[in-house]
Amino acid sequence: MKHQISIILFLILQTLFVSGQTNTATQQSYHKIDSLFNVHYKSNTTGAAFAIIKDGETVYKSAMGLANVEYNIPITDSTAFCIASISKQFTTYLALQLEQEGKLSFSDDIKIYLPELSHLPNKITIKDLTNHTHGLPNSYELAHLKGILPHGKMNHQQALKMLLNIKQTNFNVGDQYEYSNTGYMLLAEIIERIGKKPFKEQLEEKIFLPLGMNNSQAVDDVNNVVRNKAYSYRFVNNEYENQSIKLSAIGSSGISATINDMILWAKNYQNPTIGNRTFYNKMQEATILNSGQKIDYGLGLQSGTYKGLDIVFHGGGTESYRSYILHIPKHQLSMVILANTGDFSALDIVYQTIDILLKNDIKTKKLTKVKSNHKQLKKHEGTYEWHPGVYFNIVAVKDSLYFQNFGTENLDLLPQLDENTFEFPYIRYSNFTFYEGKIDFRIADFTYECFKTDIQQVNPDELNLSNFTGIFRNKEHKITYELIVVDNQLHLKRVFGNDIILNPIISNSFYSAGFGKLDFVYDSNGLVKGFKFSGRNIKNIEFKK
Repeated sequence: MKHQISIILFLILQTLFVSGQTNTATQQSYHKIDSLFNVHYKSNTTGAAFAIIKDGETVYKSAMGLANVEYNIPITDSTAFCIASISKQFTTYLALQLEQEGKLSFSDDIKIYLPELSHLPNKITIKDLTNHTHGLPNSYELAHLKGILPHGKMNHQQALKMLLNIKQTNFNVGDQYEYSNTGYMLLAEIIERIGKKPFKEQLEEKIFLPLGMNNSQAVDDVNNVVRNKAYSYRFVNNEYENQSIKLSAIGSSGISATINDMILWAKNYQNPTIGNRTFYNKMQEATILNSGQKIDYGLGLQSGTYKGLDIVFHGGGTESYRSYILHIPKHQLSMVILANTGDFSALDIVYQTIDILLKNDIKTKKLTKVKSNHKQLKKHEGTYEWHPGVYFNIVAVKDSLYFQNFGTENLDLLPQLDENTFEFPYIRYSNFTFYEGKIDFRIADFTYECFKTDIQQVNPDELNLSNFTGIFRNKEHKITYELIVVDNQLHLKRVFGNDIILNPIISNSFYSAGFGKLDFVYDSNGLVKGFKFSGRNIKNIEFKK
């Protein structure tokens, strides 16, 4: 009997010892995370709130920095941040609840609910809206084209009216993936029309209140008061400037939430109490384009891998607000960070936290020095189009590859990471991966396809610029521009802002890197009758003379 008691005591002591070791190791990990967090954020600057959720429990929470610089108000776990594009997953979740109730289907044509868009030639489904394959021009760029942004402000109803006037798509539905806010703004309107009450009220009734997210709301007007708000600032010339949100875009952005509320949302992912696991499975499912190409973005959630770990995530950013939520399903581990810093610190915190907490589970790639020769690099040379009107050159010099802004002489080195991937060290978390005829330009979670283009730039002196002058109008969005010649350069004049200098690419196309590209259209007599404007997330908007 004494022998049995001795064995039991030994096992208990061994368990306590092992448990003590684990707790000590865990505490050490959190001390490291604390140190990491304090390196990135200071008490007297803008900052962030960060939380870690493991197996349905909050195991770490911290806040640092100022929510309001003018009044020296610190960030706490009750500070409300604009979570920007993380809002998209709430919109999808609400739509999935309505689908479960039989009130809509993700395969429905949006024209059923939005007859204002019945003139569009292709069927666009609700699913197309949520996986960014709809091809509709983006709201922000349209507002910029109209001259409302970035100098003015636009509430949600004004933005929605603009979107319901869209007359054409950038591409055929399902041909491309192009991240955009338009789809989710339209989905919010569909939800309003189906539910017969404001989107923000349905969001509150079906998600926020059931989860206890009592300090979260959808803000449909930038002038609305948000209690305990973190303000957005940018740091210029050693001082802070207010950088407020200009476009209220509920559905795609616009949700204001605290870190405490976002913890509840992360817990619902780990163990759904509203909705169910099939919702998240649908949201995580990869998108397949018409070509068969697989896109890792689903319906408001993106999937990927980090050092061998399967991750599910989404980020958000508008003005200086930054947000990020990441789940590692295998480990029932989630992280949420909300910030008003306007930089990449949030990504640093999240991914370095994974390195600390799961150091025994991650697979680090062995760095092998790769160096291509000049012949191998030469095939990457050429001019590439990032967006219409934004071009850059890739130049091979000896055994190195360089980036060159189009129309300049400066060369910037691209360090080689592997056979076809090169770091772009001038933007954090970015690289170029080369394929035949194109580059995938990766910036954080976004991948932009940049296609090689053959531009034989013409000399402005060889063109009769007066042929392109006149007053041009876009009817659908009520935009008027005037083109004039000043000092042998073509200028685009607007009723707002400064003139834009247009540079010729070919004899009938002009561009401005910060604006876009104009392709002129001629009548049967060879006279200019208009142009088609293309820019980031906007293609072939017609202007008539």
